[in-house]
Amino acid sequence: MPETIEMRQEDLSERQLVTFNLGSDEFGVDIINVREIIRLTEVTHIPQAPSYVEGVCNLRGSILPVIDGRDRLGMPRRPSDSSTRVLVLDVGGTLTGMVVDRVSEVLRVSSTAIEAPPAVIQDMDMDFLNGMVKLDDGKRIIMALNISSIVTASQIEDIKQEALSMAATRADSALKTEIEEDQLVTFFLDEEEYAFDIMNVKEIIRVQQITAVPNIAEYIEGVVTIRKLLLPIINMRLFFGLDNIAINDKSRIIIVDLGQMSVGFRVDKVSEVISIDRSVIEPPPRIFSDEEAGQIRGVAKLNDGKRLLMCLDASKMLPAEVIQKLAGEVIDEVGVAVKQTNTIVEKEQLVTFKLGNEEFGIKITDVQEINRITDITHMLNAPVYIDGLVNLRGNIIPVLNLRRRFGLAEKQRDDATRIIIVDVGSRKTGVVVDAVSEVLRFESSLVEEPPQVVSETLDTKYISGVGKLNDGKRMVMIIDLAQVLRIGA
Repeated sequence: MPETIEMRQEDLSERQLVTFNLGSDEFGVDIINVREIIRLTEVTHIPQAPSYVEGVCNLRGSILPVIDGRDRLGMPRRPSDSSTRVLVLDVGGTLTGMVVDRVSEVLRVSSTAIEAPPAVIQDMDMDFLNGMVKLDDGKRIIMALNISSIVTASQIEDIKQEALSMAATRADSALKTEIEEDQLVTFFLDEEEYAFDIMNVKEIIRVQQITAVPNIAEYIEGVVTIRKLLLPIINMRLFFGLDNIAINDKSRIIIVDLGQMSVGFRVDKVSEVISIDRSVIEPPPRIFSDEEAGQIRGVAKLNDGKRLLMCLDASKMLPAEVIQKLAGEVIDEVGVAVKQTNTIVEKEQLVTFKLGNEEFGIKITDVQEINRITDITHMLNAPVYIDGLVNLRGNIIPVLNLRRRFGLAEKQRDDATRIIIVDVGSRKTGVVVDAVSEVLRFESSLVEEPPQVVSETLDTKYISGVGKLNDGKRMVMIIDLAQVLRIGA
């Protein structure tokens, strides 16, 4: 899960960029290419590697090559500090880390705000850029990076192989041994830092309109509606006996799985996602009451004890009777009121792509990842629209040629060709498309029933709806994956 980063309001036709700073310059990379954001950890140097290669580090037992963003873009290096972060990027299905000075936010920008890069930018290879974003009447400039030109998948594999060879000769346990680690989502209440295990965290959202719940514990603020589900909200300040504060721009709700149900915990500020060695977590001290000690799994001592994390046990946060009341009568009491007061606009979120001049979309909940085209093994006696099989990190998955499936003419594959890995009914399938465009959000009210005839070759049974954007000037055909992936249909 990525480190928590700020979200802005979306436009109808947009790209999502993770923005960051290198010196006084601001850059962005498409969110599709960002797997997660981590703090800079211990890096093992690789001899005779290019100057911009920082080395490799251990990412949950896997070797992660790390490059220095400043060096790669022709800027002078600088010492790391508390703001330094590593963007874990997906480059053609292979992961690499890029060190940046500071991560800013996830920014949604209108496609019309992106311009072609100028002919020359001092000390920078123009191949590294694929656009410029001008905001605030040109007062804020964000340079959109072309990740595939920064480093290639083959270069990353070479670095990893060199690291493995070095580990074999030096018995470098930091590279060879998987450390017993916990990954935590950290947050603040006042000046104290707490954490939930990431396995219990479902998502993190901004604070929305909360509908009050009568006749319930003071620390239960009420409920919110998330994708048509009622979610109880716990005020963590009141829960821990602290003075309440008003909701502000930093306030967040952490949605946590308590086993029987999910609950949102309102906190002052979410800090980061951090991986720590399990051995640094000590049992809670005896100063806590039995009830408090049950809620606190342990205390993680970091930075030689200068940083303490109170690690919470999600399964023991609320008494059983409170959970039962939340799951039952409380939800019933406020259900009607929430339906009346809920002002959330339902939205579609799609990964959009091109086949020729037509634009299609797949619901983002069905998309696992997006990879460059790789070696495909042909299958005997397979349907004509099945290209074959690919090896995805040890998993063999079928690959469907969407052009053939839709009866479109064949097209030579190029650098823009991608395989979208989808998961429908717990079955992964690769779908070959001409090019992936963006992650697009728009109001569900803009989706209409597909017309009786989409084109001469495309069967409407493969289309579940058509999103009409920009006053109908842009049409996105939403694919019915269940139909598309049905063999023989």
